[in-house]
Amino acid sequence: MGAPLDEYRLRLEGRAELLEPARERYYRLVLVLADSRWQQRLRQELPLLREVTAHQGALDEMLAPALRRAQAEAWPTSNPTVRCLYEVHSLHEQLVRDVARKLGRSAHEPLGSLMSALEDWLITIPREVPPHLRASTALELLPDSLPALREAAAFGEFLEPLFAHPMLLTGRIPFTQAQREELHLWWPRGEAALASLWGRLSGVDAKGLMVAELRKQATRAPLHPPRTGPERLLHAEYWHQEAWARMRQLVQVRLAPLVPEPHEYAPVLWWLFEREYVPRVRLLASDAIEEARAGLIEVAYELWDAQRPDIPDEEHWTPARWARLEEQAWRADEGRSGADGERVRGVLRELIQRHGIGTQSLRGWKDSSRLVNLVQQARGLMG
Repeated sequence: MGAPLDEYRLRLEGRAELLEPARERYYRLVLVLADSRWQQRLRQELPLLREVTAHQGALDEMLAPALRRAQAEAWPTSNPTVRCLYEVHSLHEQLVRDVARKLGRSAHEPLGSLMSALEDWLITIPREVPPHLRASTALELLPDSLPALREAAAFGEFLEPLFAHPMLLTGRIPFTQAQREELHLWWPRGEAALASLWGRLSGVDAKGLMVAELRKQATRAPLHPPRTGPERLLHAEYWHQEAWARMRQLVQVRLAPLVPEPHEYAPVLWWLFEREYVPRVRLLASDAIEEARAGLIEVAYELWDAQRPDIPDEEHWTPARWARLEEQAWRADEGRSGADGERVRGVLRELIQRHGIGTQSLRGWKDSSRLVNLVQQARGLMG
């Protein structure tokens, strides 16, 4: 005769097979967490932790309903299957308490979430990363499941086709309206994702040598599509830097000889994306750019735009442009403009002298430290 059937095992409808492996995994993990060197031991037992996480979903689905049925039907604890069910439940509860306490989190969180958080905490503990472990450490820290990595990878994929080809800096900004809008939306998200990833790596790399090596690699153009987490980071970082260098150049060309401050580039760029196609759009004052400074930037741009070679002659010095120049010159004169103000005034003086040569207009001409006066004088000669 064969061995008698375990009716309680049958009542679990094929899910009893989950219990014994879970009990063994839980018990091993409880012992590791009780050790005085639990952090060191747990790093050595990462495969066990990941195994618990991988099976937790299926176990959660069966454990609570099975316990409710066992209690409602008064299953005897003398039965091996029933005893294993209660032991798994008890170990599960202990693990939740232990992990939540060590992480400073709520014991009401699901064990699967706590396991994922524990793994992430373990692999991000600051430590010295020797050269032979840098590649594997970066791979461990940047799994494809990381939300910030997925965001950064998508950012890099968006940037590459926009900036992969040479760009004429003095022509119209070479993006469609949809591309300009998408770039404006993507930029802060992509930068935040990249900052998060570099911060994650730096938080682990006590001496900073792994991060320095990766940043050096990120200055080189990728040779193939990215396949791993670190490669996705390097791909996104390379195209982020390439895109930012191109966009800074777009701003610099359009405002020269005015020299933008580092914090001014982004707001000026997003304004230029609109202004280049809609002249009535103003550069608004903000935390980054004061009112008078915004006016000075607009004057610098108008002076460049009026002299660009790629527009028809009738668009160079129109009445509407002179009106904008005068309006923004008044705005700029409300504040102290420093060296940049003097450079912009220099452009106007050069215009006045160039267009006044050989005329009576320059006789008795008086220079001015006010932009609006110089704009009016230039308009008198050219408009």
